[in-house]
Amino acid sequence: MLNFNFSIDLPVRSEWANVDLLRTSVQNCFTAIFSDIEGCHSLAMVTGELLENAIKYGDWSGKESCFRLKVWGQGRKAHIAVENPVRPDDNGASEVLNILRWIRCFPSANEAYRARLLQIAQGPANGGVSKLGLVRIAYEGDCDLGAEVSNGVIRVTAERDF
Repeated sequence: MLNFNFSIDLPVRSEWANVDLLRTSVQNCFTAIFSDIEGCHSLAMVTGELLENAIKYGDWSGKESCFRLKVWGQGRKAHIAVENPVRPDDNGASEVLNILRWIRCFPSANEAYRARLLQIAQGPANGGVSKLGLVRIAYEGDCDLGAEVSNGVIRVTAERDF
């Protein structure tokens, strides 16, 4: 069993080009550590999706135009956290927390994913927005997801065993 500790903690400008740069960097770092190439690809996908959500749903109206990416590992677990500012009057953070609670109502991420696909197939809801992203991350990334909101910042985390 490979035991390791590492940490990458970066303030990142909220620019779309940085998503691919960081996704590739994370994949390369994990590939250098683990032999599970598919798992490394999944973590890179999760990183990219969380970064995209931060850029799409973050509050970039203030002076702060950065979000934070933190990637770390301990023992056989890899962790990813993305933090971004949110507006107090925006219900996006509440939606994230509600979606994560909804996912936990199912015995597995696979079952939550299938249930969300069935909801989408039954017709447009939520103004035509699928709300599939976090469910997809949990299922395809084989990750446990969490989130917390504090002082105008949402922190979304993903954890995966290797």
